[in-house]
Amino acid sequence: MTGGERRRPGFRLLILFLSIVLIGTSNVAGPTNGKRSAHAESGSLADRTQDAIPEQKEPYYYDVRKKREQVKTPPGSKETIVQAAKFARKSEDAVVTSGSYQGKDDVLIWSSVSGWVEYEVEVGQDGLYEMAAEYYPLPDDNRRNRRASILSMQINGVYPFREARSMSFEREFRNEPPRFDADGNQLQSSIVEIEEWKSKPFRDSDGAYARPLLWHLQQGRNVIRIHLSQQPMAIKSFTIKPPSTIPAYEEVRRTYPGESAPSEESIVIEAEQFSRKNSTSIQAQYDRDALTTPKSLKNRAYNSLGAWGWYKGGHVVSWEFEVPEDGLYKIGMRANQNLRKNLSVSRTIYIDGQVPFEELQSYPIPYAPGWRGYMIEDSEGRPMEFYLKKGKHTITMEAGYEPYMAVIAEVEPMVASLKAVLERIKSATGNRQDDQFRVWDVEKDIPGVTDDLKRIKDGLHELVGKLREINQEVDIVAQTYRASAKDIDDLLRKPEKIPTSHLTLGSVLDQLQEQYRNFMDAPLQIDKLYITPAQASFPRMEASLFEKTKGMFATLMYSFNDRNRIGKQNGDVLNVWMMMGRDYVDELQMLADEQFTPEYGIQVKVNLVQSPDLLILAKASGILPDVALGIPGEMPFEMALRGAALNIRSLPGGDELIAKYHPGAMLPFYYDGGYYGLPETTSFKVLFYRKDILRKLDLQVPETWDDVYRMIPALLQKQYNFHVPPDDFSMMFFQNGAELYTPDGMSTALNKPEAFDAFKKWTDLFNIHGLERQVQSFYNQFRAGTMPIGIADFNMYMQLMIAAPDILNEWAIAPIPGTRQPDGSIIRWAAGSNPTSAMLFNDTPEHKRDLSWKFLQWYLSDDTQTDYGLNMEQFRGEAFRWNTANVRAFANMPWKKEDLKVILEQWRWVKDIPNVPGGYMSTRELANAWNRAVVPESQALEMPRIALEKGIKAITRELVRKQQEFHFRDETGNVVRTLDLPQIQEPWKGADIDVE
Repeated sequence: MTGGERRRPGFRLLILFLSIVLIGTSNVAGPTNGKRSAHAESGSLADRTQDAIPEQKEPYYYDVRKKREQVKTPPGSKETIVQAAKFARKSEDAVVTSGSYQGKDDVLIWSSVSGWVEYEVEVGQDGLYEMAAEYYPLPDDNRRNRRASILSMQINGVYPFREARSMSFEREFRNEPPRFDADGNQLQSSIVEIEEWKSKPFRDSDGAYARPLLWHLQQGRNVIRIHLSQQPMAIKSFTIKPPSTIPAYEEVRRTYPGESAPSEESIVIEAEQFSRKNSTSIQAQYDRDALTTPKSLKNRAYNSLGAWGWYKGGHVVSWEFEVPEDGLYKIGMRANQNLRKNLSVSRTIYIDGQVPFEELQSYPIPYAPGWRGYMIEDSEGRPMEFYLKKGKHTITMEAGYEPYMAVIAEVEPMVASLKAVLERIKSATGNRQDDQFRVWDVEKDIPGVTDDLKRIKDGLHELVGKLREINQEVDIVAQTYRASAKDIDDLLRKPEKIPTSHLTLGSVLDQLQEQYRNFMDAPLQIDKLYITPAQASFPRMEASLFEKTKGMFATLMYSFNDRNRIGKQNGDVLNVWMMMGRDYVDELQMLADEQFTPEYGIQVKVNLVQSPDLLILAKASGILPDVALGIPGEMPFEMALRGAALNIRSLPGGDELIAKYHPGAMLPFYYDGGYYGLPETTSFKVLFYRKDILRKLDLQVPETWDDVYRMIPALLQKQYNFHVPPDDFSMMFFQNGAELYTPDGMSTALNKPEAFDAFKKWTDLFNIHGLERQVQSFYNQFRAGTMPIGIADFNMYMQLMIAAPDILNEWAIAPIPGTRQPDGSIIRWAAGSNPTSAMLFNDTPEHKRDLSWKFLQWYLSDDTQTDYGLNMEQFRGEAFRWNTANVRAFANMPWKKEDLKVILEQWRWVKDIPNVPGGYMSTRELANAWNRAVVPESQALEMPRIALEKGIKAITRELVRKQQEFHFRDETGNVVRTLDLPQIQEPWKGADIDVE
C-alpha cells in the first residue's frame, strides 16, 4: 500500500468535515436568526426566493399582523406616557435641545434632520401597543418647505416591519379666500398653515393602513430608538397604550335613542369648501358636469375637490357642518370615481375625529363611469345611520389602500422569484438572446426553471382572484396579470424557447413592478357631501340625459369665446403662450397681474397652449404670440433658422441676461452669432446610490469611470448592477474630448479618433462590463435595491423624494463619474439640461417688442423665478418643485443642503449639444449605431467602429442637404458661410454659490 493510499481515509474525513462546516455556514449566513424568522412571516413564495434576493427588506406590516393573529399575540395592558425631552441617549449628530415651545414646557426640539434619540421604557405586560406622538411641526424657512416630518423607529435594535422605517407626522393647512384673474377666472387659493400642537398615532407614511401600527413590546425594559428623516419638529411626549377598538355598526346602532331628526332638509357641503387638509398637494378642481356647482362654464370656477389632486394614501380632508337638531342622519356624496377602470378606492371616514364604526375603516368606493351618488351603506346596501347632536360637527375622509395590501404583499416575492429566473437564464445563456438555433433541454440545462415559472403563473392567477374579490369586476391590473400569466403559459408549452425569452419575461417583470403602483393611488373627485335626515331622501345626484346634452353644448359654445381663441390676438395685451399645465399658467398669470402689470401698465394674458407645433402654424398664419414659454429646447433654433425668432443679443441688456446662464446650457440656442432663446428649466444629472447597500458591500462612491469599472464586478457578483441611461452618450463623448461637430459647425466630428474611442467606451459599458441594455424603471429597481447605484436626472430625484419615503434615509446623490486628467483633475461633462425654454419673435410689433423683452427679463429674474417656484410648491405640493434654470433662484428652492451642493457641483459641467441644420440626424444615427453594436438580434453584433462609420455616412449626407436648403452651401456643395459654434472648455463659475 502506498503512502497516498494510506492517507486516503484521513483525506476523506477532512472532506466530510469541511462539507459539514460549509453546510452549517450556509444555513446561518445572512440575516440574524431574529431577522430571518421575521422574514419568514412574509409567506412561502418569499421563503423560496429569499436566497435569490440581493437586498431582503423587513416584511410588510400586513404580513406581521397576520402572523400575530395566527399566534394570538395578546394586547398590552397599561398606558404609559414618555416625556420626549427625557431621552436616555442620543447620537452625536442629533441636533436636539430641551425647553419651552408654543406654550408647553419640557419639549424636545429637534431642529435639524439628523441623528437619533433613544428611550428606555418599562412595560408591565408583554403584548401589542399603539404609540402616538404629541408634536408641533417647526415653522418652515420662508415658505421653502411644507412637507411632513418623517420618523423611523426601532424596537430593541430592529425594525419590526418595513413601515417602521417611515412614519409621517403631517402639517395642516386651510385655504385662503378665492382669487380671480382679470377675466374672472378663479385661481387656486393661497394656503395658510394651521400652526398648533397635534397628536397622531404612529402610522406608515404611505397611508396604507386605516388603523395605527401596533408594536410588540416585551415585558420589562424596552429600548426605543427614533430617527428623524425629514423636516424638523418639536415633540412633547409619546403615548404608549393598548390597542383601541372600534365597534361594529350594528353594535353602535343599538345604542341610539329612539328619535329621529325632525327636519327633512339635507345639509349640503361643497367639497371644495373644506376646513383643513394635511397636504398642500390636495387641490380643488374645476368640472363642467351639468350638476356640478358652482358652474364652471363661461368663467373657470374650482367647484370640486380631488381627482388626481387627492389620491395619495394618508392624505386627509375635513369639512365642518352645522346640525340643526339632534337625531339620526345618513351621509352621501356626489362623486366621480372613474380614473382607474374597475378599481375601487378607499376612504376612512371620521365623524368628529373618530371612526364611528369599524365598517368605515377603508370604506370602499366602487368604480363608476361618471358622476354618481354614493351613500354610506352597510353590507346589505342599507344606508348607515349616524346619531348627531345639534351643533357643529366635522366629517373627515382619509385616502388609503389597505384592501390591496393582500395583493401588494404577494407581488414583491413574485418579482424576486421572476428576477431569479431571469438571472439563471442569463447565466446559462451568457446573456445572449441571439442564439436562436441552439436546441435547449431546459430541464437539464436550467433545472427547476419550469417549476418556478409554473409557481409564478399560478401566483398571477391567485392575484387575479383576489382582485376580483375586492373590485367585483376584472380591473385593468387583473387584465394585465392575466395576460402575463398567459405569456408564461405559452412559454411552458414550448419550454425550449425559455432560454431566449428574455424580452417576454422582462416584460412580465416590468408589468409586475409597474402595475402594483396602481393599487397605491386612490383618486376620488367629490362635488358635494350630503348630511340627510334618516327618513328623508337624498337630493338628486346624477344629471339627466337632457341636462348632460345641454351642458355639453354650453361648454362647446363658451369654447368659442374670444378669450379662449389664440387665433385672435389683442393688440393692447401682452400675449404669452405657455406650454405647461394649467397650474403653471395660473400661477404666472397671478404673478403678472400682481407685479408686472402695475409696474409696466400693460395687461398680460397667459394662454395655455398644448403643443409647440402650434408655433409653426402660428408663424404661417401671422398670429405668433409676443412671448413663448415652456417650449422644447430645440424650438428656438428651428424658429431662428426660419427667420421667426428674435436674437436676444440684439436687445438692450441681452448679454447681461445671457451671462446669468451656463455657456454650455446656451449652446442649443446659438445660431449664426446670436442666441435666440433662453433656458427656462433644467434637468440635472447626478449619481444616485443606496448608502445601505454600498455600506454592506464595502464599496465607495465612484469618482471616475475607472472606479465604476472596478465596482461593477463586485455588484454583479451579488446580483446587483450599475445603471447608465443607454441613450446618453454625452458623458463618454464630452469627457473624452469628442464633439459632435467641427468648430465651424459644418461637418460631423464623429469621424475623429476621440469619437471612435468614446463610442467604444460607451458600447463597452454594455457589451464588456455587463450593464443592463434595457431598464424599464431604474426608479423601481433602485427603490427595491436590485440596482443600488446609477445615473439619472431631476425626475428620478423628485420620485424618490415624494414616492419613496421608506428609503428616505438610505439614498444620496453625488456628481456623475468623471474622467481623470493627466494633471490629476477630474472633468464631469454631461448634456441634457434644457427641458424647456423661452423665446421672443421678430413678428412682434415694434410698440410691443420692448414690453415683451421687459416681461421676459422680469420672468427670468432671480426674484420672480424664486417667487414662482416657491408659490408652486407652497400651493400645490412638492410634486410641483420648480427646476428653474436660473441658478440663484434654483438654490432658493427647498433642497437639502447636501443635495444642493452636489447639484451645483455638477451644474458647473453642463455641456449641451449644439443645434445645426440637420443635427437631428446625429442623435438618431448615434442611437442606431449603438443598437447595431449592442442590441443582439438574429444577426451578430457589429464592431463599434463599423457601426459608427455607417452612421457617419448618413449624418454627413443629411448635414450637407440641410445646409444647402438654408444656404450655408451652394448647389455644388461649396461652403458659403459657417456656423462657428462656441467652444466650451472650462467649467462654469456661476454655480459656485454658498449654500450654508
